[in-house]
Amino acid sequence: MGAYLYLAPALLVIGIFVLFPAVDLFFLSLCKASIIGRTRFIGFGNFVDLIASRDFLSSLKATAIFMVSVVLAQTFIALVVAILSESESRAMGLARTVFFIPVVLPFVVTSYLWKFLYNPEFGLIGSILSWLGAPRQGFLADPSQALPSLIVSCIWKSWAFFMMIFLAGLKEIPRELYECAYLEGASSRQRVRYVTLPLLKRTILFVVVVTTMDSVAKVFTPVLVMTDGGPRSATDLLVYYIWRTAFRLGDIGYASAVSVFMFAFVLAVSLVQLRVGREWDA
Repeated sequence: MGAYLYLAPALLVIGIFVLFPAVDLFFLSLCKASIIGRTRFIGFGNFVDLIASRDFLSSLKATAIFMVSVVLAQTFIALVVAILSESESRAMGLARTVFFIPVVLPFVVTSYLWKFLYNPEFGLIGSILSWLGAPRQGFLADPSQALPSLIVSCIWKSWAFFMMIFLAGLKEIPRELYECAYLEGASSRQRVRYVTLPLLKRTILFVVVVTTMDSVAKVFTPVLVMTDGGPRSATDLLVYYIWRTAFRLGDIGYASAVSVFMFAFVLAVSLVQLRVGREWDA
């Protein structure tokens, strides 16, 4: 009985702030609901409208492109830099500190920073390209460049966090294995291929799963600050699409249905990744 008394506060918090909102969200996804007005049960009508919506499909496509690009590029960069900067020298320690600075900065700050850098008139990136003789680029104002520009800024913000996770994984690999591989004549590249990567499988899987969830659910701020979903809905990612539908258009029921779909989408992708990861680790 005493154990349940200790668990009661945590269970109460989870019930109020996690379980109840989740159940209420699913109920609202089955209703015609707005900020002002009555709530009317319509079954799976919102999901039918969702599947038939061009705006939703465009948002889903942009989210999928963003997710795949961020997961692949961010994981690769973090892993490579972690392997190259594993040394305990003071120079490497200073470099890792510098790399980690964007992680601790608020997303609002880094979003405004990159919005300034991408400015086609006086932004630093455009000025450097013009100085090198390249034509002026639209970046966030160009529908074909807005999403890649957003991807670059989000990778810059977060990759060092996952580099630290890889560094922690590298510290768990016994040094004796590298020494044995060296004595057997293995080159640096071979030691990475046959020692480092196999023993980092679970860490890589963890990073991929977490990056997948972050790339879908935690990109609201940069979209709002840098592009507002534009131009021409090129960066209207799912999490921003949900907010816009709920609080600008006032359609709470439809936005709830999109939220339920996003949860199912992330869950399905994560389960596939875990299944592939288990087979890879076997």
